[in-house]
Amino acid sequence: MRKPKREIILEFEKMAGEGKALGHSEGKVIFCYGALPGETARVITSYEKKNFAEAELLEIIKPSPKRINPKEEHYMCCSPWQTIEYSCQAELKRQLIEEAFMQSMRAPVKIDKFYKAENLFGYRTKIEYSFIGEPGKISLAFHKRGNWKQRIPLEDGCILAGSKTNAAAKAILRIINQKGLSCEDLKTLIIRETKNTDECVASLFITREDIDFPLPEQNSLNGFILVYSDPKISSSVTTKVLKQTGTDYLTEQILGKKISFGFDCFFQNNIPLFTEALKEMQNSMFPCRKFTDLYSGVGVIGLSIGSCADSLLSVEAAPASAKFAEMNARQNGISNFRHICSMTEKTDAEQLKGTDILAVDPPRSGLHPKAMNHIMEIQPKRIIYLSCNPITQGRDAAILLEKYNLMRCAGFDFYPNTPHAESLMIFDRKAE
Repeated sequence: MRKPKREIILEFEKMAGEGKALGHSEGKVIFCYGALPGETARVITSYEKKNFAEAELLEIIKPSPKRINPKEEHYMCCSPWQTIEYSCQAELKRQLIEEAFMQSMRAPVKIDKFYKAENLFGYRTKIEYSFIGEPGKISLAFHKRGNWKQRIPLEDGCILAGSKTNAAAKAILRIINQKGLSCEDLKTLIIRETKNTDECVASLFITREDIDFPLPEQNSLNGFILVYSDPKISSSVTTKVLKQTGTDYLTEQILGKKISFGFDCFFQNNIPLFTEALKEMQNSMFPCRKFTDLYSGVGVIGLSIGSCADSLLSVEAAPASAKFAEMNARQNGISNFRHICSMTEKTDAEQLKGTDILAVDPPRSGLHPKAMNHIMEIQPKRIIYLSCNPITQGRDAAILLEKYNLMRCAGFDFYPNTPHAESLMIFDRKAE
């Protein structure tokens, strides 16, 4: 039986994983977004078990000197650290990454360099809006943090995205309301933009194929795609493209390379800091016969830093991304590139043999056990591991350290005002 909600007043002691503040009450650990270490707050429990509880913030009774006012009312949905001074944010992230490594590796690992963000707002190159309201009066919305079923209306888009993105979102929203569409007709609106080439593409995901939706005027958009997405699937996946105007992909400039990606392909969100991460990787390269890039997406890592390799191999499961990886090689005049469209764990290890330098950028779940087996079998001289989850990266690092030495570790604040950060590890194979 679910325990009834109850109000608690407590002092929070530290920042824990996922960016929640941690405190204790009556011998129980309490986690809460929105509170800061050292603050006394009144909270209400939302989920409670024997030894811990999740809580929502009601009131700050004693604020931290590091607390600042948020820029948006909906900040808890998109960026719950808007209330923390940025210098404090960066230090907390460094600590959280190192604590995650300690937790999973059972050994201390110090970050050699933590790269702070220059742009605290407007840095996102992709944003996904949901919807709330009645037909004719629908608003853009985000899902409430901790309660996916509840949506919070947005008055003016989100300042994590650029002005071009938000202007496009509001223009499409006007058409939605003019057509009298309901929230049941709509899934999400995804808008992507580039930072160095000033391109913007929007895709509206709807749940019915018979909706007559007029294509918006180009204005700030380079392309618009109307997508039917099977309503039986909760996520916004492309079942069928119904209409399109302009282009369905964007091209970014990174380290002198033209990198194109589709409206439904994975691509990094913070281009300036991703560029710094690529420079860190580039500094770890050496002349070699074969460079392999696993979980390669549209091929940006290998194509950007692999010029000192005789051959480049890219492995990516998503067919759309694989198509753009090959396109990116062609448009940058890189002829020693080969791509395999396959899940990394299902790729024949024979294809990976002879790899001198290996780059991996896996999802939050980290390296698949079969992929790890492949790596330990082929044992490249150097491994470059970029991660969006230090817990799973640390888990994988503990295995790699059986055969490798950790040479460098860097952190990157790809997502300022949120608790998320990326981490990079460089490994060298131990001498036999």
